[in-house]
Amino acid sequence: MKKRILALAAAAITVLSSCSAQVEELLSPPRLEGEQTEIYSALRKFTSGDIIFKYPRSGQYRSAFVVKDLDGEATDEAIVFYEVPNVSDGSSLRMNFLDKQDGKWVSVYDFAASGSEVDSVRFEDLGNGSTMIIVTYLMQSTSDRYTSVMTYSNGVPEELMSVRNIYMDILDADGDGTNEMFVITNERPTGSAWTRIYGTRSGSFGEIGFTPLNSGFAGIKDVFCGNCGDGGNLHAVFVDYTFSDGTFGTDAVISGNGIFYLSPALDPDVTLRVSNSYTPYIPCMDVDGDGETEVPRSVPFPGFEDMPAAEQVNLTEWYRLVRNGTAEELKYRSFAGTKGDYIFLFPDNWTGVTAAVSISEGMVVFNRYDSISGTMGEEILRLYGTADSGADKFADSGYLYLGRSESTGYSYYAQLSDSKLVPTADEFDRLFVLR
Repeated sequence: MKKRILALAAAAITVLSSCSAQVEELLSPPRLEGEQTEIYSALRKFTSGDIIFKYPRSGQYRSAFVVKDLDGEATDEAIVFYEVPNVSDGSSLRMNFLDKQDGKWVSVYDFAASGSEVDSVRFEDLGNGSTMIIVTYLMQSTSDRYTSVMTYSNGVPEELMSVRNIYMDILDADGDGTNEMFVITNERPTGSAWTRIYGTRSGSFGEIGFTPLNSGFAGIKDVFCGNCGDGGNLHAVFVDYTFSDGTFGTDAVISGNGIFYLSPALDPDVTLRVSNSYTPYIPCMDVDGDGETEVPRSVPFPGFEDMPAAEQVNLTEWYRLVRNGTAEELKYRSFAGTKGDYIFLFPDNWTGVTAAVSISEGMVVFNRYDSISGTMGEEILRLYGTADSGADKFADSGYLYLGRSESTGYSYYAQLSDSKLVPTADEFDRLFVLR
C-alpha cells in the first residue's frame, strides 16, 4: 500500500556506554509481523551485525523505518536510518534503501549519511513532478544542520544537492503555487547570513535565488510567506530573528520579476522589538486582515522612555512595505496583550495616549498623556482579560464583551469611560484583533 509509514516498536533494549559516557539504545530484533518482519530481516541480512536505529527528531516521519512510493512504480520502497556501533571513522550513521525483488524485500543501496543524528525527513514535489527525498541531519558539536536532497530511481538514490544551514523549510517562496526549499546559511568566516532558494526552473532543479540577511542575529524565530507592497502585489518570505540581547527583528525576502531581493526598508532599527513581562513577542502578521503583511516594532509608551527595559510598557507600531518593498510606511499604533493573544489597534485620534498594566488583575488602563508636564490626564478605557472561572464579575452591563481568544482561552472585556476618545462597539469589532 502506497504512502504508508511503518513505525517499528523497539523490544529488548541493550544499553551501550561509550568511553565518552554517552549512552545509546541498541535495539534487538523488534516484535514485528508480516511485511515489517520481512523488511527488518532484509536489513539484518545486509548488515550482519548489531545496529542502532536512528529516529528523526522532528517532522511528520518519526520512525527509523519509512515505507513510501519513491519512484512512481507499482510497489513501495523502504528507507531505514541506523547506526553501526563502535565505528570511529565518522561514517557510523547510515541510510539504507530497500526495494522488492521477486516479491521479497532486498537492501539495494546503503551509504554513509552526513551528520550525527537525523533531524527530519520529508518527501516533496519541488516543481519537477517527482518525489524528492529531503533529509536534514544534525551536526555534532555545532548548531548547524546539513540538508540533502535526493531522488530515487531504478534502485539507486541520486543526491541532487546538499547544503549546510541553520534553517530549512519547504514553502512557496515566489508565490507561483509551487513549493521551493528555503534555506538560511551562516557564513562563519565573515559572520554574514544568507538565504538560498532551491527550486525547479526549465526542468532543472538547483539554486534559483539568494539574498543576504541582516547579520548579527543569534537565531531564527519565525519564517512565513505573505503579501506586501502597494496593495499586496508583492510576494515575500518574512524572517523574524532574535538578537543575543533578547530583542527581535525582521527581514523580508521579496520575489519580483523572477528574482529575489532583500527589502532595504526593514533594517533592524525599523523592526526592532523587545519582550518583557508587559510586552510579548509579536511576529509579522496581517494584523488587519486586508491580505497584506505588516511588520511590528515596539516603542515605549509616553512616560516609560527612561525606565529600565524590563519595566517598560510598550506600544507596537505596524509598518507596511511600499514602493516595491524599498520603503516602509507606518500603518497602525497598537497595544499587544501581555499573553500575546490580542492586538488592540489604536483609533486615528489616539495620538497622545499612554497605558498602565496590572498583570495580577489582568487589566490595562489607557489615559491621555501630557508630554510637556509628564503627567497622565483623563482615563479613556480599561481592558480586562480573564479565564472562564473569572468571567462572572464581568456579566453586568457595565462591560463590553470583546471576544474569547482561541489560543489562550481568555475572554476580554472593555470598561468604557465618558471620554470622546472611546471607540464605539462597531469600531472595537475592527480594532480589537484576537489571536
